Amino acid sequence: MIIKLYGTRGSIPVASRETQKYGGNTTCLYIESTEGNAIIIDAGSGIRELGAYCLKKKKQNLTLIFTHYHWDHMQGLPFFAPLYLKGTTITIYGPDKETTPKKALFHQMMRPYFPTISWKDVPSKISYKEITKKFKIGSLTIQTIPTNHPNYTMGLKFTEGNRSFAFLTDNELFARNKTTPYQKFVDFIKNTSFFIHDAAYTEEIYKDRLGWGHSTYTQVMQLAVDAGVDHVIFTHHDPPTTDKAIDKILRIIRKKYPGQTIEAAADGKSFTL
Repeated sequence: MIIKLYGTRGSIPVASRETQKYGGNTTCLYIESTEGNAIIIDAGSGIRELGAYCLKKKKQNLTLIFTHYHWDHMQGLPFFAPLYLKGTTITIYGPDKETTPKKALFHQMMRPYFPTISWKDVPSKISYKEITKKFKIGSLTIQTIPTNHPNYTMGLKFTEGNRSFAFLTDNELFARNKTTPYQKFVDFIKNTSFFIHDAAYTEEIYKDRLGWGHSTYTQVMQLAVDAGVDHVIFTHHDPPTTDKAIDKILRIIRKKYPGQTIEAAADGKSFTL
């Protein structure tokens, strides 16, 4: 299984000299199974670059999974090149607690919000499947868990053979109004090879962001320790957070947890399981 990050920023894309190292594209994750299944998680602005990769590698059968429908997780889809090719088949999964993926995409790609083409007129073949607590795509088993975030959002765990990793973007681990209690997140990521988790804030900033649906670096490290997972990747970087700020946070956290492999998600970074 190959995992590549195409978007790691939260809320809104950023572009500056101060954010080149970790990138400014909003959430998009690509997974390729050993059987060649191409799976995309969220369609933030990073999916535009992923589209070029799919064309180059002739990936025509795609699966797209939405964790939720906030703009930063779907804003890039209208610029995803394979969407406009008749030979492309896209199977879409997403939560349907508040809306369906079809309705969310229909509203995004309609005038005056997107003037070029409507969702119902895209040339590719689109189908929808119900997302459940556990389902399979080829050799991959995918498990889901509701996260603590405004509007219904899902965390995901991917398993192939005896290797797995978890992806929990947009999750406030210790939210006052919990959808999911903390211990369930501990159980969810236990025995994974690594996990990627929302770490948008420092503790100081978090004091003014309670209820926004995001976690701090130290909260994520507590989760790692409690679950016994020694490889942690911080994601959903807050727009104002610069590369220098992230580097400083990593130095502090790594010093406090010397036995852990601790990284910050960066656009273009890849992993192999």
